[in-house]
Order: sequence, then structure tokens, then C-alpha cells
Amino acid sequence: MAGGSSRKRNGGRKRRRRRKRPNPMDQLTDDLLVEILSRVPYRSVRRFTCVSKRWRDLIAHPDHRRKLPQTLAGFFYHFYDSSPSCFVNVSGTGPPLVDASLAFLPDRERKGLNLSDSCNGLLLCHRFRIATDLDEFDYLVINPATGNWVTVPVPRRRSDTVRARLGFDPAISSHFHVFEFQLDWDWDSDGEDGHIDGDGHVLGVKIYSSETGLWSYKQSDWSDDVTLATYCKSVFVNGMLYVVATEFVIGVVDVEGKTWRIIDFPFEKPSVDAAPGYIDLLQGKLHLAIGKGDVTGDKLEIWVLEDVSSEEWTLKHTVSLMHMVGLQFVLFGYDYIVAAVHPDRNMVFFIFGDDKALMSYDMDSGKVCVIRKLGRNCSQYFGIPYVPLLSESMADGQQ
Repeated sequence: MAGGSSRKRNGGRKRRRRRKRPNPMDQLTDDLLVEILSRVPYRSVRRFTCVSKRWRDLIAHPDHRRKLPQTLAGFFYHFYDSSPSCFVNVSGTGPPLVDASLAFLPDRERKGLNLSDSCNGLLLCHRFRIATDLDEFDYLVINPATGNWVTVPVPRRRSDTVRARLGFDPAISSHFHVFEFQLDWDWDSDGEDGHIDGDGHVLGVKIYSSETGLWSYKQSDWSDDVTLATYCKSVFVNGMLYVVATEFVIGVVDVEGKTWRIIDFPFEKPSVDAAPGYIDLLQGKLHLAIGKGDVTGDKLEIWVLEDVSSEEWTLKHTVSLMHMVGLQFVLFGYDYIVAAVHPDRNMVFFIFGDDKALMSYDMDSGKVCVIRKLGRNCSQYFGIPYVPLLSESMADGQQ
């Protein structure tokens, strides 16, 4: 008989079922998976909640959330008088997420405390040992989310002849660095009050390592004289500190003071007196916000450095000040300043007007929102963005 069953044609062999290969991610323990998630950007962690119920529950668990990256929570700001610092949530609503008075510090540490910088969840402050003596001061590095803090003593020198910035990356190390740039200011104590010589450019940098507990000094090796912009934020990434200079360049130095670089702005320095730009990280890339103007009106430009090695800038976004604040001519750095670029969203925060309104601008939707009017007495040039660091990762912290 022709034909026959397939079973007979295959010699009676049964069809072999293919085994399903196990998912390698399922083999990871919860602790190991949380450790991996703690090293990826906040936006990625949010997306990973959709991977599976297990991942969603791990990310949402209160014990694990302390290890995972956070996003922008709000801003520290202060007033021209002696009032304590304040904090405003990025939403502008609800009680402050952070106690800006830093009540966990001993009273002796809170007296004469001034906020200088922030970096990845830590604050850099300086405290005068004697309120009337600018020569006697210490640095304090503080984690407001955990109440940990470290005192960094400094040699005797005037606080207004240096510019200090903080470098810290918890994904790489629990240790931090304080960069203290030495400026070319020479105070004449025997001459007229307030008389100084020099042009304020950077002579060198003293770098403090919390790992060694020591300061080291390196003379500036920048190819040109660099004068740091007083109120502009620095950026610390991959062991390198980026600072804005009034010469419309970005100075770069590493944690050992061995590598010095200059990154030019994507345009020539304006001929008129203009404020330098603002730098920040958005989705891990360096962004530059700068005010530009012509006969048609003023505008805000956002540039992105796609590759720090090639130093090629790309114009990402342009918006008119008429759209942002309803005025055609508004001078960048004077009538308004940029307070932050959101680390995970295409959003810019700025402070504008006599009432010092903290506002946001969404580059995707074009929406402008007033978060809060900080008040006429608020220091316009002082809005320190803050991203909480919930893990106990600051080495040698006191409590």
C-alpha cells in the first residue's frame, strides 16, 4: 500500500519538542539585580518597571528605592539677608521634600553656613569659623537625604580668593573631591579698603580627596587664561570637572589635576558685554544653555555636546524670550538666568523678573510654567538644583 502514516515513515520516532531556553535575567538574585539597576539612569529604571511584575515590585520596594537613582527634586535658594536657606519642590506644590535648614547638623556647624555647590546628591558648603573673619573657614560636604556630613578643613586663606566646586559620582566611588580654584586676586591689606590687584583668572587648583584626606595642588595647564563665571554650575562626569569661563569656553580638569582641556563654545564670544552660558547634564550628555539676541529679539539656545572627545556641538533647541516670558528683549544673565536643565527630560528651569519667579520650559511641548515666585529679596543668581542620594554611600560620613 502506497503512502502510510507519518509515524511509520519516521520509523516510529516521536517528534522531539524543542526545550525553551531559560532567560539569563531570571537567574539573577534580587540583590544582584537591584545592584545592576542602581547603576543605570533614572529614566531607564522607570522604563524597566514594564519588564515584568518581578522587576516592577523590586523597583517599587521601599528598601530598594534607596539604592536606585533619583531625579531632580527641587532647588535650594537663599536671600540677601541672613535668613536660612530655603527649598522649593520641582512641582512647586506641597511641603519641601528637603529640610533646607539642615537641622541634623550641630548648632556650631550651622552658624555662618553658606551653600556653594551640589553634585549628585551632595551639597558643598563653606562655614566661617569666626563670622567676621574671611580667612578662617571650613568646607562641609553634606547629604541632606541621609543626614551624613563631613568637615573638610582648609589652610588659612581668604574665602573670596578661591572658587570651590564639588566632584562626586556614586556609581563609580563613594568618595568625593573638592576642587578649590586659586584665583589671581591680590588683596592690599595696607591700602584702601576693598582694593585688589589681579584679573581673577585661575592660577591653579587645590584638590581634596575624601579617600586620602589630603589636599594636592596643581598649577593651571589650560592653554589660555580662564576666569571662572561666579554663579555658573559645574558638571562632574567620568572623573572630569567641567566649569564655565567668562571667556566663553569650558575648562576641564580631572581629579588628579593631570589633564587640563579647553572646550570652545559653538560660537565666537560676543562683542558686547554678555553673560557666559550654563552647563548641565541631560541623559548623560553635556548641554549648554546660552542667551542670544539680534534685532528681532532675544532667544535661548540649547546646545548638546554629542561627543566630548571630538568637541562637536549640535544646536538642539531654540526658543524666543517672547514665548517664554512675554518680552522681546530680555538680557541673559541679568534679567533672567538658567537654574537647571532637567537630568531626564527636555526641560529647562530659569529664574526671571523682579519677583524672582522660578519657571520651567518644556522643549517638547513648548509649555511654560511658573513654579513659584521666590521673592524680591531672593538672590537671583543662587538656585542650586538637588537630586536626592538616598543610599548611605558617602564615605566617612558623620551622623
